Amino acid sequence: MINRHTTKIIFFITTLLGGCASPTVVQSVKPGDNGLTCSQLQNEYADAERFRNEADKEKSVTGGNVVRALLFWPAILGTAANANEAIAAADSRKVHLANQMNQKNCAIPNSNTAADAGTPVAAPEAKVSKPKDEELAELRRLYDNKLITQEVYAERQKAILSGS
Repeated sequence: MINRHTTKIIFFITTLLGGCASPTVVQSVKPGDNGLTCSQLQNEYADAERFRNEADKEKSVTGGNVVRALLFWPAILGTAANANEAIAAADSRKVHLANQMNQKNCAIPNSNTAADAGTPVAAPEAKVSKPKDEELAELRRLYDNKLITQEVYAERQKAILSGS
């Protein structure tokens, strides 16, 4: 039979270990997003990518996760659930920012470049002309990664093909 003292210890350990795992859950839409410049949007995108990567690391084998698994295994479930929530929120933020960048004709950073390192990405002030096949490939990448909607994809594709 578990006594009151043991119950308090278990509660304390549960709270302590559960509180250790807390990847940042970002807001998908922040006030003022509409007024951001291209470089500010790209920096926000890089931040969202960094938060996503940090949350993804929480799901891997880390020292904290090993301790949680050894001392109180339900805490590892809390860590995974919190990490999944943080990943979903960061992905949602990235989609929102990509849509904002599309509306302003800003370049969208690749998810596997400077954003992975947490390095802010500077926006090119002048739009550099690319060959149509490169623009279409980039547009398809954005659509395939769910960073733009089908409507935006069709609109941009039509604009690229018409040369405007």
